[in-house]
Amino acid sequence: MTNQSFSNDNSNVTSNGILPIVYTNLDSDSDMKLTEDRYEVFVNGNFVGHKSLKNPGEQLSDIDGFLQSQGLNDFSSSLDGDHYQIQTNERDGDITDALSVYFNNR
Repeated sequence: MTNQSFSNDNSNVTSNGILPIVYTNLDSDSDMKLTEDRYEVFVNGNFVGHKSLKNPGEQLSDIDGFLQSQGLNDFSSSLDGDHYQIQTNERDGDITDALSVYFNNR
């Protein structure tokens, strides 16, 4: 019979050799920021797509600039929580089509 000596330098293990259980509330409302802000975009109340602000220089007004670069100027936009609302009296189909292309290319 041999004598064996064991040394336990792991201070996280309890005296009976079992690791302690640590509970973490992953659903808590914390001040952690997500890696990107994400907004739902609507045209005249109809959902069109999501706009994510991934880079520090991106803004929601980039959507307006894109539409204007496509010759679509007759609209107004507003932010309501995480919903970006675009209202137009004319050419809502053109705006919706342009935004579909915009979101698919991003």
